[in-house]
Amino acid sequence: MNIHFAHPMYLWALLGLAIPLWMHFYHKKAAKVLYYSDLSWLEKIHQEGKGLKQVQKIWLLIARLLSLIFLILGFANPLGPMSIGQGSHTQLVLYVDNSPAQVIGSRKAYLEKSQSLPSSPNGQAQLFFNDFESQDFEPKAWPQIREQWNQRGPGMDLVKNAQVLAHAQQIAEENNQDPLLYWFSDFSKNKALPQFPSKGNYVIHPLNGIDSDNIYVDSLRLSTKFIRPNTSYELIVRLKNGGTKSAKNRQMSLYLNDFKMATQSVTLEPEEVTELRFPFSLAKSGLYKAKLMSDDPVAFDNSFYFMLQSSAPRKIDVVGNPQNLEKVFEQEEFFEFKDISAAEILPSHLPDDAFVCLVGVEGRSASDWKALNAWVAQGHTLAIIPDQGPNEAVLQDINRFLSGTGKQIETTSQSELPVQQVSTRQSFFQEILAKKLLNNAAKLWTSKPLWEWNPGNEVLISWMNGKPFLEKIKVGQGAVFLFSSHVLSQQDGFNKHGLFLPVWHEMVLSSALSPVLHQRISSKGIEIKASPDFVYESAEKSLLSWNKQGQNFIPEQNWLGKSWQCRIPLSMMQDIRSGANGFIEAQVGGKTMSILALNYPKEFSQLATYSVKELEANYQGQKQVSISQQVPLDLGEDNPQASWAMHCFGLALFFFLVEMALVIWNSRFSGTSTINR
Repeated sequence: MNIHFAHPMYLWALLGLAIPLWMHFYHKKAAKVLYYSDLSWLEKIHQEGKGLKQVQKIWLLIARLLSLIFLILGFANPLGPMSIGQGSHTQLVLYVDNSPAQVIGSRKAYLEKSQSLPSSPNGQAQLFFNDFESQDFEPKAWPQIREQWNQRGPGMDLVKNAQVLAHAQQIAEENNQDPLLYWFSDFSKNKALPQFPSKGNYVIHPLNGIDSDNIYVDSLRLSTKFIRPNTSYELIVRLKNGGTKSAKNRQMSLYLNDFKMATQSVTLEPEEVTELRFPFSLAKSGLYKAKLMSDDPVAFDNSFYFMLQSSAPRKIDVVGNPQNLEKVFEQEEFFEFKDISAAEILPSHLPDDAFVCLVGVEGRSASDWKALNAWVAQGHTLAIIPDQGPNEAVLQDINRFLSGTGKQIETTSQSELPVQQVSTRQSFFQEILAKKLLNNAAKLWTSKPLWEWNPGNEVLISWMNGKPFLEKIKVGQGAVFLFSSHVLSQQDGFNKHGLFLPVWHEMVLSSALSPVLHQRISSKGIEIKASPDFVYESAEKSLLSWNKQGQNFIPEQNWLGKSWQCRIPLSMMQDIRSGANGFIEAQVGGKTMSILALNYPKEFSQLATYSVKELEANYQGQKQVSISQQVPLDLGEDNPQASWAMHCFGLALFFFLVEMALVIWNSRFSGTSTINR
């Protein structure tokens, strides 16, 4: 039987049992002879049986000793099995949600929960956090679990509930058992509650969240897609209060290169959103480090980092007969129009920042279309205009090019058709609407469709029969603007319409790199492009490092041919003081490849959490799920341990009462003896 004591120092008091033993044997020493001069006074002496008196004194001694022994054991607090012969139970698994909102924002509650874990080295469990590791499959003693919990920094991975349950199931299968999972989390309301399977046992331990207001940047954009030096623009910032209290007169400030540009005040109720407009201008071309800073009590996400850059001239490369398309762009200095040959359309010859227009789809081989698909999927934009009715072979090539998009191009026998009224609610037309050019769209035009396909979610202009006239189709990370008629023909109605020029401008500008650059931390990792002159040599010589405020971090990375795919370094995640957000220089051999502006995901800034009552209501009737706010002291031990202190105190009281009863009975028995004079 495995018994140990919570306070073994009290056992030294057992040495004090020598005192009643010494007193007992001291009173049993040999009797002395007393001499009397006259015995006449002693008429009658009561004779008491020696054996009965000896029995009373032995039992009195035993009762006294047992009373003291159990009293001392009670203070030492013996711990032992709840029941004799109880076998070992299922291996315990702990999951701790170490999101930044919990680890940084509510660190006190996070650490207090770790102190409520058992401290006995006899118990053990398996522990894992948001960033799954191989050591999750190794059982750890409670002191080691406490230490690891206290030293753990925030995990940046956005872990889904299904991933946690799958990881716990994998650990359980390694031990040939059903899952026994203790889930520690604040259970944020921006994330669905976990759905537990019927097999296994699951204990939910809610962590106390942050009860405060929390202003954070939901999104930001510019009033225009193009930035020129020494020109005034507006930065439009969408703010949200992700906290649990009202935010009153909170300050939001815009900084450019650490210089404060403007400050505005905002008042928001929980979950309320608003937009602020900050005017700014850039004195010269180049890259500017910018940040938005708030003053709410939740400090870990009070800074939102981004970069502003002056826009470079937009390049338009046209393959085929451009006809009058050049006139569309010749009046604007930030467009660079270029007529290129069919051989130059191969991805290896195309610049990364070009908008490519393919006029006519004939004469391209299947390998050309495959290479072009790969180029678009990397994040580039292509416009396709048919110049005549395609044959079956061309249609097959086009459909292979669009494979994976759900589009199936077919020829059509339709004659000229009118188009529908353009919807001003589409985001594509918002910039055009701002310039009041949609007034020219009151008249419809007619065109002759050369092919047709099934409409999708981003149809920009439609025919009266519902088929797309112009649709933006997503291909990988890039996009294809697909026309269904030869819009460059002088006979085409669109060519003469007032929307012709603004639609082409918007297609080119909307596909340009955003002047506002920032990234949110993602579990998928971050792609960092190499400079054009970079030559990859080996994993050792071309190792990418991150430099932040003089500190160097080595991320987990893979070379993709033109860029690195990186994950946030674990050492950066565990650095609570500096965190993983901020400006980071990605370098190889001291040469900067890119400057990153990293921010926490929006989900981390949402503070509203489920209460215990809401959790109980959600899991009502699910017997495999229980909700607890206390961690049992015997958790994770082979035999669940219980305190036997109260039993010891009870026995001490019992033997003390026995001792008192023997004393009273002995005194009364001795009092009945008579001496007659």
